Parts: sequence; C-alpha cells; structure tokens
Amino acid sequence: MAVAGTIAGLVASLGFSGVAKAESVSGSGATFPKTFLDACIPLFNQKSGHTLSYNAKGSGGGKTDFKNGLTDFAGTDSLVATKDNPSFGWTYVPYVLGGIGVVFRLDELKGADLSLGSATVGGIFSGKITKWNDPAIAADVKANPVFANSVKKSYYKGAVVTMKADSTAAATVSVNMTSAAAKATKGKKIEVVQELKGKKTVLKSVATKVGAVSIAVKTVANAEYVVNANGKKLAAFKATKVTLPDKNITVVYRSDGSGTTNNFVNYLKNTDTANTWTVADAFTGAFPGGASAVPGSFQGQSGSTALSNYVADNNGTVGYTEVSFVIEREAKGMKAAYIKNAAGKYVYPSSANVSAFLSDYAPGAKGTISFKYDNKDANAYPIAAVTYLLGKTAPSAKNAIVSDFATFLLDECGPQLAESLYYAPVAGALLKAAESLAKTINAG
Repeated sequence: MAVAGTIAGLVASLGFSGVAKAESVSGSGATFPKTFLDACIPLFNQKSGHTLSYNAKGSGGGKTDFKNGLTDFAGTDSLVATKDNPSFGWTYVPYVLGGIGVVFRLDELKGADLSLGSATVGGIFSGKITKWNDPAIAADVKANPVFANSVKKSYYKGAVVTMKADSTAAATVSVNMTSAAAKATKGKKIEVVQELKGKKTVLKSVATKVGAVSIAVKTVANAEYVVNANGKKLAAFKATKVTLPDKNITVVYRSDGSGTTNNFVNYLKNTDTANTWTVADAFTGAFPGGASAVPGSFQGQSGSTALSNYVADNNGTVGYTEVSFVIEREAKGMKAAYIKNAAGKYVYPSSANVSAFLSDYAPGAKGTISFKYDNKDANAYPIAAVTYLLGKTAPSAKNAIVSDFATFLLDECGPQLAESLYYAPVAGALLKAAESLAKTINAG
C-alpha cells in the first residue's frame, strides 16, 4: 500500500464529529514510540482539526509531567509506580508494540549479522564480557550461520533487508520499508536474484507493500543473492564465515528514566541466570550491584535518539533501542542482532516476530500485560515492549480529543503503518481491551 493511499484512507475513515473549537493538546513521555507517533500525529491533526503534540523525553519524564498536571496525556513503556500514581482518575491504553533491538556497530564484520544468546546478552550488559571475540559471542555466531550484506547503503532510504539461513539449502529474505520507501516503489516489484558463475536467476518476485515482506528462497553454495526494488539494489547477500575482532566492547545505555530500559532489564532478569538484575527505569539502578558497579567504560545517553546516534557513530559499540531507530542508521553500519529465543532459535526483531512473542501474554490490571519469556514459538523475538498511553477519565474537551487519538492509534494508524516502521499493531483480545480502555478516557 502506498503512503498516499494510506494517508487518504486514514483521513477519510475516521468519523470524528465536526470541530466546534480547535484545541491544543499536549503529551510527553516514552521515546520508544517516537517514530510511530511522528507518522501518526500529523494524520490525526489533519483529520481532527486540533493540534496534538508529543514531547519524547522518556517514560520517566512523561509519567512525572502527567502526575503534575503539566500534560493532557503521557506515553510510557513501563508501569506507573505507586508513589507516582496521579491523584486524579486515569487509565492505561496499550496502543502499539515493538521489539527492543540489541543494536551494535562492528565494522570488522563487513556487513555480516550478529547472533547472541540470552546469557551472552547478559554477560555483555553486566560488563563480564568485554571483548568482541569472547568465546560466548563466538559460540552464538557459530550456531547461527549468517549472510553478509555487501551493500552499505540501500538505494531507497528506509528499506532494511535481512537474510536468514533456515537450513543449508534455504533462507528467508525480509524487507521492511518505511512509508516513504513504499511510496517510492509503488506498484513495483521486490526481486531476489541469484547470481552464480555469471548467471543471474530471478528466484522470487513479489509486490511491494507497506509493512514487512518475507520471501522464502532456495540457496546454493557460493552464490550471491541480490535484492532489488523497482530494479534498484537494496542489498546483496553472500554466506560468510564471521571472524570476530580482538576489540573492546563499549556498552551504551539509557541515562534517563526509560521504559525501554525497564523492559530490557526485565528480559535480562528473566533470562540471565548468572546475574541479579532489578527491574527499574534507570539502567544504573537496575545494574547488578547497583550504580557504583557500572563499569567506567559504559556510556550513558539520554533518549533513544541519542543512544542510537552514539552507537551508529562509534565502531565497537552495543546498546539497546527500539528497532525503528535502526532504519535511518543502517547506512552507518548500525545493525540489530539476532537473539536466541526460548525455542532455541535465533530471530530478528521484525514486527512479525515481535507479534509472535506477544501472542502469548499474561493480562494484568487496567489493560497492562506481562510477557511470557518461556514462549516456545520458533518465530518469537523475546525482547519487546508495550507502549501505553495514559489518559484522564474526567470529562473535558481535551480529554475527549485524547480518547479519539487513542482510538485512532489502535484502529487506524497502527494497522496501517506500524509494521512498516518496525512496530507491531495491537491485535486480538488485547485490541478489544485497549479499545474499551480508550473509551474510558473522558467518560467520567
């Protein structure tokens, strides 16, 4: 689906009543959904006639602003602690899901992917694994054969391509396109071309669309697999043997109060048995042994954008952030690792794999959910977050707009745009619960 058609459809489909008085509505909070909200908010404002804005400053800052009455709504990827509970009536609305990527830049891999098990991730972020050629990393890389992409910059900005070996004779090519990239390739084809001994063979050709495109292909030794869109090269893969460098690892973490951190350390707490993690919004507070135990080599950055930029700009770094932040930085060499799940499979944080993980969850109070890290779905990507909108239940003109906005995210923008931005839309039973929660905003 092209972005022009998407925008027209979204604008036309929402049946808001006429705007009696244009209002300005403000929110603040999580940086995790920033890429998604940056796409959705202009569409909502165009249809509604109101001016809704969002300051991505971190979940901690958003919850504080909301409690103190400084904003009309908030965004958070972590739950509100008892001490931070607002004195007025409010509710959670889970509105979009996403994978948290273990992101890295390691130029010595020459375009190859990186595979990591949960114990290895825990060792890196606890400071116990300090070198890129550590035996634990080497063992994970050996366990998951990878392809190297020789194309440093995709022809279409916003097109991210991965190729995963499913067996010695088969692989899956996955293409994720932002709305802009999808618009540029409207009506064209994505092709996987096998090049071997000077002969070119088109293995598969599929129509472009907004969202993730997965293409299963048969593979042979020594061949190169070129992925084109509209005849323009997006990537070129070849099976490779990864050689890890004797290089120090620089760990980059969120220095602000962060729901992304909260969800990331929740994963570590449930999967890293060698270390004792505390679930918190602050990485230094969550770190085994407390803030004083954080190695001096670790680098703190405030916000997902700053963390992502630091990783993208510095070779040898590793951090954690929402996967959508990889899209604009892959040309610099920043990539997201394949992570080993409970089924023993190494999986990429695509929207489809995040959805597979979140298809099995434990429901909590007020629309909240808890993850099941023992999910045995072979496709489940195990590091994820749910972003919640916090809205006020008291009737008011602005709260009515927040309620409409929450419904818009769930029913329109999420299903249409989330996958193209590496998020996953809320679906199934959770969607029904979220829609009901959205209606409690402004309901009294």
